[in-house]
Amino acid sequence: MHIDWDIDNTVEAPCPACADTAPKPVRLQVRSAIPPFPELPLVLCNHCGTSFFPTLKEPEYETAHATEEALAFYLEQGAGIDVMAEPLAAIDPSKVQRYLEIGCGFGFSLDFARSVFGWSVQGIDPGFAANFGREMLDLPIASTYLRTPADAGPEPFDLVLCSEVVEHVFEPLGFLEILRGVLAPGGTLLLTTPNAGAIAPDTPAGILVPLLSPGYHVTLYSRTGFEALLRRAGFTAVQVTEHGPTLRAAVSMTEGTADLSRRLDRNRYIDYLGERARTIAPDTPLGLGLRYRRLKELTHAGRFAEAEEAARQVVEACRARFGFDPDKPEELLAWTDWPADLAAFHARAPFSLCGILYCLGILAWLHHGNRDMARVSFQAAAAAGEHARAVLQKIGADDGETDDLAWRARGYAAQILAWTDPAAAADAIERFETEPSLVLKERIPLGILADVRQETFTTLLNLGHYAIADRLALGTERDLPTRTLGQTASVTFGLGILCLNHRQAAKMASTWFARAHEASLRLLATAPEQAMALLWPALYHQALALAQAKDKNGAAEAVSVLLDPSASPAVPPDIVDQAKALARTHRLAARGV
Repeated sequence: MHIDWDIDNTVEAPCPACADTAPKPVRLQVRSAIPPFPELPLVLCNHCGTSFFPTLKEPEYETAHATEEALAFYLEQGAGIDVMAEPLAAIDPSKVQRYLEIGCGFGFSLDFARSVFGWSVQGIDPGFAANFGREMLDLPIASTYLRTPADAGPEPFDLVLCSEVVEHVFEPLGFLEILRGVLAPGGTLLLTTPNAGAIAPDTPAGILVPLLSPGYHVTLYSRTGFEALLRRAGFTAVQVTEHGPTLRAAVSMTEGTADLSRRLDRNRYIDYLGERARTIAPDTPLGLGLRYRRLKELTHAGRFAEAEEAARQVVEACRARFGFDPDKPEELLAWTDWPADLAAFHARAPFSLCGILYCLGILAWLHHGNRDMARVSFQAAAAAGEHARAVLQKIGADDGETDDLAWRARGYAAQILAWTDPAAAADAIERFETEPSLVLKERIPLGILADVRQETFTTLLNLGHYAIADRLALGTERDLPTRTLGQTASVTFGLGILCLNHRQAAKMASTWFARAHEASLRLLATAPEQAMALLWPALYHQALALAQAKDKNGAAEAVSVLLDPSASPAVPPDIVDQAKALARTHRLAARGV
C-alpha cells in the first residue's frame, strides 16, 4: 500500500473529536481499499491531535460479503482474541450480570465473557462475521445497527464494550450518547480504538495499514481528542490510556467503576482456548486458529511441556488439512511457488503458518536445545510471514503480529549462529540495518532491530566472543534510550564486561557497571526478581573495575555497600565472599572487612 506523506494542502472540516473548525493540514494521502479506490486525504486537527478522512463515504457493512479465504484469515490469525477480551479485565466480574457488545464481529469476546464469567451476553453487529459467529459459537448476535437505545432491548446493561468500532462511526457524538442511554445506573462503557499517535512514516506496515484501514476508518483519535469527545457525550467519569497503537477508555456516570491498569488473566484465557477448541474440529479454520493461539500462549509463557502437546495438535491439523508437516521446516524452505493471492494461500497453508513455525522454533531451541532445527524453523517462519503479508497487502490489509514474528524469527535465526559461526551472526545483524526484506522490500522495525542486536550482543559476550561482540557494541549503546529498565541493566552490564575484559578500559567499565546497578535499583519496585539478577553483581563488578583503575576510594565505597549487613535486599553470600576477597587483594579500606 502506497502512502504519500508529502502533501501540502489544507481542508476545511470540523474535528469529529473536539469540534475545532480551523483549517486542517493534510497529513497523508492513501488509496481506499473499497472500489472505486479513490485517493483519501487524512487531515490533522492541530487543536487535539485527532486525524480523520473528511472525504470518505460511509461503507455499507450490512451488504458486505466475506470470501471464504477472508474469513479463514480472521479465524486462523487475524482475530486478536486476547486483545478483544483484555478490556474486560478492567471490571470486577461480580458487578456484571448483563453484558452488551457493539460491533462484536465474530463474537469471540462475547463467547469469552459467557464462558469465563458466566454473564448474560448480547451482541449487535450488521457485518458478515457476526453471521458466522452466531452460528458457529451459538451466540445471541443481532444483525442490525444501534440507532437508538431501544435497539439494544428493553433492559439496560451493566457493561457495554465497543471495541474497534467508534473509528468507523461518522457521527460519533450521537453514537456515544446512545451508548450512554443503554447503561444501567453505575454501569460502565469500555472502548478501544486506534491511536492517532501511532501514525508515522516509521511505523511498521503491519501496524500502520490496519490502523489506517483506508475506506473503513473515518476518524483516528488522539488521547486528548478521544477524552474530549467522551466528555462532550455527557460522561462524567472518563479514563483514557495509550497502549501502543491502541487507545483504551472506560467511561461512566459514576467514578471508580473500572481500573484500566488490570490485565487479562492469561491462564484463564489459555483455559478458555483449550475448552473452546475441544468443541471445534481441528482441521477447520476456527479449530486450527484456536489451537494455534493456545500454542502461542503456552510458548510465550514458557510452559513448554504443555506447548509440546499443543504443537502436536496443530501439526496434525496442518497435515490433515494441507498435506504438509510444519515440524519439517526444511521442506517449507524449499517452496519456490508461494501462493500469489489470498485464495491460493488459503488453499495451500494456514494464515497462522508464520506463528506456528515461530513457536516450533522456540520449542526446538529453548525446550529441546536443538539450535539447528530452531534456526530452520525461524527461517521458514520469516518466509511464510512475508508471503502471507504480501497477499494480504494485495487486498489493502496487513497483520501486525505476523510482521512482528517474521522479523523476530529472522533475528533469532541470526542470533543462533553465535554458537557455531559468531562472525556470521554479527554479519547478519549488521545487514539488518542496510538490507530490506526479500519479498516486501521493507526495513526491519527499529524496536525489533534493537532487541535482536542486544540479544545477539549479549549471547556473543556470554560465549566469550568479545571481539565480535564489539562490532555490535556501538549500535547496542545507541539503542539505550529506547530500552526498558531490565534491558538497560543487561546492556550496560554487558558493555561493562566488554570494557573490562576486552578493551582494557577499567574506568569506563566502572561507569557502565554503575549504570547497570542504578537501573537494577530502579527496577526493584516493579520487577524485584528481574532486578536481583544484576543488582549486586553490577556493584561488585563496579568495585572490581574501580580497583583495577587504581581508584581505591571508589572501590572501597562500593565494597562497603556489599558488606553492609543491613543492605536491602540482602547481598547473596557468594558476592559477599567475592567482595571480601577483592578488599583483601587490593587492600581496600572498606567497612565490614
